[in-house]
Amino acid sequence: MEWPTSLVEELAARRCVVFLGSGASAGCVSAVDGRRPPTWNQFLENLKNRISVEKRTQTIDALIEKEKYLDAAEVILNKLPAADFSRAVRELFVQPKYEKSSIHESTLKIDPKVVVTTNYDDIYDAYCRTGMAHDGYNVCKYYEQHLATDLRSPVRLIVKAHGCVNDISKIVLTRSQYFRAKQENYEFYEILNALFMTNTLLFIGYSMSDPDIQLVLENANIFSRSTHPHYALVGDDIIPDIEESMRSAYNIEFLKYPAGQYNEANNYFRDLAEQVESMRASHLV
Repeated sequence: MEWPTSLVEELAARRCVVFLGSGASAGCVSAVDGRRPPTWNQFLENLKNRISVEKRTQTIDALIEKEKYLDAAEVILNKLPAADFSRAVRELFVQPKYEKSSIHESTLKIDPKVVVTTNYDDIYDAYCRTGMAHDGYNVCKYYEQHLATDLRSPVRLIVKAHGCVNDISKIVLTRSQYFRAKQENYEFYEILNALFMTNTLLFIGYSMSDPDIQLVLENANIFSRSTHPHYALVGDDIIPDIEESMRSAYNIEFLKYPAGQYNEANNYFRDLAEQVESMRASHLV
């Protein structure tokens, strides 16, 4: 696979926002017991199994099977006590003490001005905290008020668009929570939307069934059409009709690796980081 020169240029000039999805953390390994962070499907299945048997319904299974994750989460959290949800998040995302993935390493090597993640874990944050981020970094969660200030500063920025494990009560998981977060934090999302409309977006670690990528692309493209596309690294098993539909609706190009071959995806992304570094070193941007 060849990375588009225009994308390499955008990254080298730091005009590209890197989006990290659950796949970016899927390659992480627990320092405690060797497990990996859960996918959307695995997370919801785990939560479902914490609901008392008499309150479980076939509706949950059906929604998960159809990959309607926002709706499945809505039903689950209506039946699961808040304390049990908090415990699940700690057990699945905090206590394992996950180590950084190859994607995290390549992202930091690319050194974008802005990384946006819909992940709740703080694995990439912790990696930056080791001192590897050359110019320092700030973390801004969707309910905080310093996004505009951070964007105007020289430091790198990690935007936690759906919250973080260090404040479980503000994690965004369901459709109603998405709506409420946008309603109550209007300024944050207005600034974020402006960022999306004026920069190239690169999605790493997302599947096309992931509701996060669809919500973001709708916001990025509905009010601002551009001849410059956004990009997503995805498996080559994407359904052609869906690919064409999303390309047309969201102005996104899909860069493909062999489906299920995640080491190949890591190698491709590592190569992209090296190309970006090389272009910066040659002063071509």
